[in-house]
Amino acid sequence: MLRAAIDLIGEVGAGQLTHRSVAARSDVSPGTTTYHFATLEDLLRTAFELYMQDYEQGLDQALAARPLMSLEDLAAFLSRMTAQAPEEAEMARFEFEMVMHAQKDPALKTTVARWAGLLEARIRDVLQRLGMPGAEVVASRLINLCRGAEFDVLSRGTFISETAFEARLLHELNQAAGRV
Repeated sequence: MLRAAIDLIGEVGAGQLTHRSVAARSDVSPGTTTYHFATLEDLLRTAFELYMQDYEQGLDQALAARPLMSLEDLAAFLSRMTAQAPEEAEMARFEFEMVMHAQKDPALKTTVARWAGLLEARIRDVLQRLGMPGAEVVASRLINLCRGAEFDVLSRGTFISETAFEARLLHELNQAAGRV
């Protein structure tokens, strides 16, 4: 049910989620969803928490399986993690919905704030290992570029060239490293 909720939030938004829509997607009765999640808030919060746990685990597994050993590796990694076409943006849409929802849910706000800093922290660690001066500022700038690109994809329905976006990220990295 929670995976169905995550998918639906990415497709239609948190405001359109209902117990019935989750039940239909999960192929269970509506009573089953209300039994496990008495309120829609409970369902949303639990789905958001599951997503954040999965995200952190997946991010750490991806970085362990293929360590980022150069600025080129880092640019390629961030480019692949960034939604670059509207039809591929469900998870970016889900993340924006989660961030917006957390602003209205004090119990979720701290958890989402910690989640929002995960990728930036991992990128900062990679940059420090690679000897990048000002790694914290550079990591923040890179994440802002990625989130801004995703916002353009979501809000304007634009398509971003993966090659061009990767080149832009690499340019930022080289500039920060003093190579440009």
